[in-house]
Parts: sequence; structure tokens; C-alpha cells
Amino acid sequence: MHSPSDLMLILDTDIESLAVLREVAGRIGCEHIEVQSAEQLERVLETRQPTIAVLAVDRIDAKDLALLHGLANLDSLPAIIFIGSISARVLVAAKRAAKSRGLQVLGVAARPFDAIYIEKLLAPHLSAAPSIPRRELEQALAEHELRLLYQPKLAIASGLVTVQGVEALVRWQHPRRGLLQPRHFLGATEEHGLMSPLTDFVMMEAVRQAGKWRARGLQLEIVINLSTKLVRDRAFPERLAVLLQEHEFPPQQLVLDVTESPSGDDQDLLLDVFTQLRMLGVGLSLDNFGTGMSSLTEIYRMPFTEIKVDHKLIADAPREREARVVVQAIADLAHALKLTVCAEGVETLAMFEVVRGAGFDTAQGRFFSEPVQGEDIERIVRAWPSSGTGATGKWRHIEAFDLDDPKDSDRAIVNGLGRGRYP
Repeated sequence: MHSPSDLMLILDTDIESLAVLREVAGRIGCEHIEVQSAEQLERVLETRQPTIAVLAVDRIDAKDLALLHGLANLDSLPAIIFIGSISARVLVAAKRAAKSRGLQVLGVAARPFDAIYIEKLLAPHLSAAPSIPRRELEQALAEHELRLLYQPKLAIASGLVTVQGVEALVRWQHPRRGLLQPRHFLGATEEHGLMSPLTDFVMMEAVRQAGKWRARGLQLEIVINLSTKLVRDRAFPERLAVLLQEHEFPPQQLVLDVTESPSGDDQDLLLDVFTQLRMLGVGLSLDNFGTGMSSLTEIYRMPFTEIKVDHKLIADAPREREARVVVQAIADLAHALKLTVCAEGVETLAMFEVVRGAGFDTAQGRFFSEPVQGEDIERIVRAWPSSGTGATGKWRHIEAFDLDDPKDSDRAIVNGLGRGRYP
């Protein structure tokens, strides 16, 4: 977890790699500085101490590995990622050289790489941030510093890809540290016992925004992450029913994401709460499935309506045959149990092709659209798919087409879809 005051130092000159690293820096809320030589890096280190250093091994001479001494002599040791288009053995050798100097090396990345892979390398380092004081979180709730963004969820099972709904994503506009991602504060929110009021805020704001969309003719599914505390609150379904009634929101258009395995000693309680929610007509999605410890037996014992496959597994699928087998097996299992299946974190054409080929019903991720303000959703939905400004993701330069029509598929490839890389 990083605030905008933290620093990612990038030693590289490759345009495509730099674009990915800039994207990662923005997504984790981290300032970044780009340098093109070991000499420039040394000058930066005279005045700045990076939190993360991304070093391109194929952009420096062997003698320049002496810069590792400079990094190792900093008061606060940065975490290192080595990148390059050279052999894996050279990258691993650089990793060993850094570790021998006492540096923390998160991993190596051979070009080309994507943002999800770099974030995966950074994950252990990002989880080590200090907790946020309770009073700051209470102030955020009281002073309306929290806000929602919405990411489109696309129906992909048929030939024509369309916007089915949106997932509500909370952000914190911190008065000093800028816009913070959920990973910057959700752990502290849970630690301080404030997850319930935070979830209540998200529920209220999302339902209000959905009411505005309905008034303008948009019947969108709303996806909201349900806190683990509320999952075990018998009174929650009744409170939710009152909220939906007050805002005249159809419960069939609400999906609640359960973000951990519903296992343990309180299965009867969980079954009671889930059953009440399903009786309301609300959908239930088992989130982050595929990389955690979710029990297969709970999928059929609990009244889920959807399985949402974790983005890390989706990211691995284009590169690893084993991951593709697992992705296909999850899709087949979900459909055999009469559940829908959604892919999280679809970032590239290759990921999209894997999940669509596996028969996924829905998908979401930056390949389709960045999270956007509520007022931008109507423009995206009405223009989708579009080569204009209506679409905000990497798909945005593709004209409307039907993927099952050979003529349209050919035209999509000509327009850039087949290249798998977008401006």
C-alpha cells in the first residue's frame, strides 16, 4: 500500500514497458521518476529515496550493476524488480547480485509483461504499509471524503458484447495524501471495526446512483462488495430490504460479492443470511474464486448465483496451460451447477479470448473500461461498443461488431483487436 508521497524509480528506455510501469504507478497511487542511465539514477538517489526500483538489466552495462551499491546504502532499502528482454538466466543472476548486497528483490519480469504481472510481484511489498489511525477513517466517513467509481461489467456469452451492469468501487479522497485505492485503507477499516458503516455508505450511494440511471432509462445490474461482518449479521437482510424499498430499487438488479470463503463454525448463520438475501431476490457472487481456499462443497451448499474468478488466475491463463485448464474447469463447474461465471481483471485481448473461449458469461477489467464517475456510465453504455470517447478501456478504438460474424471478426482484427495492444 503506497501513498502518492512514495516513489517508484524506473531505469528503462523501452516505450512499451514504460507505458505499463506508468500504469502500475498510477494504479497503486505512487509517484514515479524515469531515468535512462545509471548515471541519472545516481543523481536522483542524491536527493530522493525510492520505495520501489524497477531496473532494466538490458539497458545498462555490467559495470553499471555497481548502482546496486547505491541502492543498498540508502537508509530505507527499496524493493527491486528486474526487467529485460534478455535471457531468464541473466535476470536471475542480477537478482542474486542484488540479494547478495542485502536488497529485497520482489522478482524478475521478461518483456513483454503486463500491469497485472508487475502488481503481482509488488503485492507482498504493498501489503506491508502501516495502519491508518481510526480517527482519520471516522473523519473520512463524517466529512464525505469517500466516493464511488463504477466499472462496467460486460455480458460476453453471446456474439455481441454489451454492458450488463457496473461494480461499485470505493475510493478515499484523502485531504493530504490524494486519492487512495481500497487496498490503502480497507485493512485498517476492518481492523478498527468500521467496515459496517463503510459498506452502508457504499450501499446507499450505489443505490442512489442507480436510481438516477433508471430515471434515464438505464436498467443496470449493480455489484457491491459485502463486508465479512455483514455476511454474519442476521439483521442485515432486513435493513437492506428497507433500503431497496425506500429507493424503489429492484432487488433482482443487485449482486452482492462475498469476498472470502463462507466456511468455518458459523455455516448455519451464513446459510440463514444468504437465504434471506436470496429470498429478497438479491444475487450472491462468490468473489476471488480460484486462488484462495474456497471450499468446492460450499458452492452447492450456499445459494450463490455466480462465481467470480480471481484476476490473478485470469492473468496467468494466457501464459500457462495449467491455468487455462483450471479456468475452463471452473466455467464448466459453474454452468453444471446452474451458476453464471464472471472473469475479473481482464486486461488484454489474450485474457479476453481465454475467458470467452471457456464460455464465461460476463467479464470486467481495464480491457473494457477504467473505473469511472457515475455520470460517465450513461455515456459509456449508450456508446458501447464504440471507437469514440464513450468507451474508456483498451477496447475503445474498436467499432461496433459481432464477434460471431466472420466479416465483423475480420474487421475487428483490422482495427487492432487482433494485435492485443492499444494506445
